[in-house]
Amino acid sequence: MPSGTDIKTRIELYPLLGSIAAATDLVSPILVNHHRRVTFIAAALGETLGLAQEELRRLILAAAVHDIGGLTVVTRLEAFEFEVDNPSRHTLPGAALLASFAPFAELARVVRFHHLYWQHGRGGAEEGEEVPRLSHILHLADRVAVQLDPAREILAQQRGVVARIKDGSGEMFAPDQIEAFLDLAGREAFWLDLTSPAVGAILERRFPLAAVEFDRGQLLALAEMFRRLIDFRSRFTATHSSGVAAVAAALAGLSGFMPADPDRIMIAGLLHDIGKLVVPAEILEKRQGLASEDFAVIYKHPYYTGEILRPITGFEDIGQWGSLHHERLDGTGYPYRMKGEELPLGARILAVADTFTALMEDRPYRCGISPAGTERIMRDMVEYHRLDRDYVALIQENIGEINDRRHEAQLAANQAHLRFLEECRLLDGRPEVADRCPVSSHGQA
Repeated sequence: MPSGTDIKTRIELYPLLGSIAAATDLVSPILVNHHRRVTFIAAALGETLGLAQEELRRLILAAAVHDIGGLTVVTRLEAFEFEVDNPSRHTLPGAALLASFAPFAELARVVRFHHLYWQHGRGGAEEGEEVPRLSHILHLADRVAVQLDPAREILAQQRGVVARIKDGSGEMFAPDQIEAFLDLAGREAFWLDLTSPAVGAILERRFPLAAVEFDRGQLLALAEMFRRLIDFRSRFTATHSSGVAAVAAALAGLSGFMPADPDRIMIAGLLHDIGKLVVPAEILEKRQGLASEDFAVIYKHPYYTGEILRPITGFEDIGQWGSLHHERLDGTGYPYRMKGEELPLGARILAVADTFTALMEDRPYRCGISPAGTERIMRDMVEYHRLDRDYVALIQENIGEINDRRHEAQLAANQAHLRFLEECRLLDGRPEVADRCPVSSHGQA
């Protein structure tokens, strides 16, 4: 049997790209299908312009994740204005996220400059860097897509969209790329494909992408990119998934869970909250008690975790564990109300790791709880049949080691978060949570 270091996972790219888009689209319902439509337009433009196969592949990948840096509702909706005032609010984070994952690092510069105007040729360079031609193609595709009105008949919109794009020739868009767009826009089938409910299937059929094999390091890096997408939306969540992953991996190691592939539970820990993108940052950062409407939103996030992760080849069990991390053995958890033996071991480990990490962390409404207090609360949860007795016992028996691993993982994640904020020009001088807590969640409580 291969060890965790030998395992390679074959990943189909379109389901992976679809999962990334689905996660970012949770920020607002009006964004649904935007990535697919931009990808279809960009691919059709690239084909019409005669791009080489590898260049076309890179354009498709970049288009599919071009708004990955829109970490809030405000920044995502800003990008839907035809003329975007401050595109770097989402292009810089997007480029930084992509650069952190080696197989997608080549997309970072394409995404970084995808709102840059052509400026009669001056847009070929920016900040001393050559701007990829693909960035300008992606900009054109994006600006076509944001004009579409789902409430109107698409063929009735064709003339207006074309006129606005033509008005941008030379200043906003490269003239040769507009010529390619006009060629496409003259065909009704282009618009019907673009707005078809099956646009994803049409895209895959016309522009197939070969599957890729990811090794252990690449899978962990992919999970880390997803983790940053989840956690970096708020300083209150910036290290949570790293802590859960470290605790879950420690529990799995101590219990002998999945010895042939020990990374899977760590990946599940990094990704368990991907569905939390459905929860607005205002709720995540509330200092007062949450209203019933807030809880109604929060209760959705494990469901979306499962829906986002299951389509990714080889992530079926990871998606299942993540979707069940708020279930409880007595059936009082959410969102499936599963209980007892219905809950797989991976989900039980995540539930214990998530609870332990959450209790130890600072939150907007309280400071982190001490190890002794955390142990007491978790013992009570065992007595009320909420958490798995064996895994809670492992924490109690190894509290020092496990808490050290949590602390180290969250300290590293906090440092990565600060570097990310600096790189993306997002540091704003706000006090960190630790300023009001006598002991920081990233230190030893």
